[in-house]
Amino acid sequence: FIGDVQHGEEFRSFDPATDIRAMFDAATRIGDISLLIVDPVVNAVAGDSHKNGEVRRALQPLVDFGEKMGCAVLGISHFSKGTGGKDPLERVTGSLAFGALARIVLATAKITDGDSARRIFCRAKSNIGVDHGGFEYDLHQKEIEGHNGLFSSYAVWGQPVKGSARELLAENEPDNDDGEVAGAEQFLRETLARGAM
Repeated sequence: FIGDVQHGEEFRSFDPATDIRAMFDAATRIGDISLLIVDPVVNAVAGDSHKNGEVRRALQPLVDFGEKMGCAVLGISHFSKGTGGKDPLERVTGSLAFGALARIVLATAKITDGDSARRIFCRAKSNIGVDHGGFEYDLHQKEIEGHNGLFSSYAVWGQPVKGSARELLAENEPDNDDGEVAGAEQFLRETLARGAM
């Protein structure tokens, strides 16, 4: 976990948009780094996160970091609101460059069906393999040994799922038309429950 950055006697919050070099120097001293997680990845962009060129320039130091350190770089993002049904790469908050620059884009969703719910983890894009399918999973809690009362989450992997990320995510995102149809069905059921008309 990266905390504050020190300049002389002054401390300030780490800024991924300007402090990548300092992070690289620290990671080199630590050694054996295998994964860098940037959460949220939009924080690595100092400029306009909706401009393709600015996003690509801002993320290039993270790409370089991964190549020099021989580690994976994982950027966390969310889908923009009101984008249900669109291609998952178009739904990532900010510029399309966030999805375009990545070698692999993964998506997760919690799909509810009445009282039951399941989670899916699927590939939305892959430049190095298949770009469809994934797995069901669930999150469980477990008490950490030797730390009474301290719990942590872990994933329990389930069955493979087939289909594109767009299809799989759509299971949890009814179209506006579906909502209107459901409303009409409910109205008819309530009206006709009183008897023949």
